[in-house]
Amino acid sequence: MKKIILLLFTITLTFHFKATAQTVWTIGPMLHYSFGGEKRHFSFAMELAYWNIKNVPYSFDGGIEFSKKRTRIYCEAQTGIGFTGVSVGPVIEYNKEEHKLRAGYQMTAWLNYFLGFDYRYRRIDKTNFNCIGTYAKLPFATKDMKSSNGKNYGGWDD
Repeated sequence: MKKIILLLFTITLTFHFKATAQTVWTIGPMLHYSFGGEKRHFSFAMELAYWNIKNVPYSFDGGIEFSKKRTRIYCEAQTGIGFTGVSVGPVIEYNKEEHKLRAGYQMTAWLNYFLGFDYRYRRIDKTNFNCIGTYAKLPFATKDMKSSNGKNYGGWDD
């Protein structure tokens, strides 16, 4: 898996493009199935992401994820070319049964942009979690999108 993530990261960094839109915000639900760690289970998350797609695209996302026994809060730095990308960042987990707070990290690789699939590797307190998931993202704000007549779309001022 490390080789796949490294390959995706390399492809993303070498792919250079210019786009009309310079920044995009997205928000949406995520559903994951964890098949690593203690037991197999589903989790639901809500994630918010900021994208700057000028030159090399980069982003920061954050989310809150709920499962039967745990609540997680995470933030990731990410990069991608729209239909594929990778991210990595810290995660804080609260175990509801044990009433314990733990920290760790996670790495994610995804396919597609607004509706897609992802694979997430998470390590918390020496436990490895492998998750596959699906998501839907809605762009809700943009900046620097100008029409051909020079006016901003959506009433956003620079």
